[in-house]
Amino acid sequence: MNSATPSITKQVEEQIINNNKKISELLTENETLLKQLGFEPPATNYAPSVKKRIHFPSRYIRTKEYYVKKYKLNLFFSNQMIASNVAYSLQMSDLYNFILNRFYVFGSLETMIYKAAIINYVCIIESLISQVFEDIHAYCGACPDHDRCEFFMPKDKTKTFSQKLKAIESKGMLNLSPSQFQQICEAYQLRNHMHIYSAAKENEHTSKSFDRKLHNSIVNVMKDLTVTLFDDMLPATKQCYKTLEYKDI
Repeated sequence: MNSATPSITKQVEEQIINNNKKISELLTENETLLKQLGFEPPATNYAPSVKKRIHFPSRYIRTKEYYVKKYKLNLFFSNQMIASNVAYSLQMSDLYNFILNRFYVFGSLETMIYKAAIINYVCIIESLISQVFEDIHAYCGACPDHDRCEFFMPKDKTKTFSQKLKAIESKGMLNLSPSQFQQICEAYQLRNHMHIYSAAKENEHTSKSFDRKLHNSIVNVMKDLTVTLFDDMLPATKQCYKTLEYKDI
């Protein structure tokens, strides 16, 4: 299956650029009309009825059902509400993708949008790994030999997500590269700076911690993670991991 990014012809590129110009001009015209009437958006604003607003491109944001099926969320989460919430977060990632690729946003505001998009992905990653970690512990905890098993990970409510991830990495239970583990850890640390006060201390908006490069790397890590979680760790929530580990030997 060829997953290479398709190329765009010069003719189509010019048409898209011309359309973007027209759309920008029409949006500006709408805002000018409102200001002429005395509105000062967004402080004082006007919104037409829902069906008369700007229509979002059909199917750009994929459905909840699409994501539940694509990432097998019903198998990761027995609680269907959690599965739905993860799917909604994945839908939100489509919205961020649209804004970042279709609108001209620059400076600190661009950094803030990348920050929101990256934090959203990290929260999804954290949910998936933490759920599998807890389910494996629940299965192993019932085994009389778990204290003597090198793959058993005691549940500790004080254990941070980073510590859970390092425990999984140290036992070789997840087929990710060291750089991918590192990327998840670093993104998680950035996610912990989501509060305005701590973010200001780290000066993230001038250091450009959140940018397209980090965003794209986290997207790729998450794609690999969901596959390897499903193949490597999810089965261990229903069967002894040691049995799975040595079944082909």
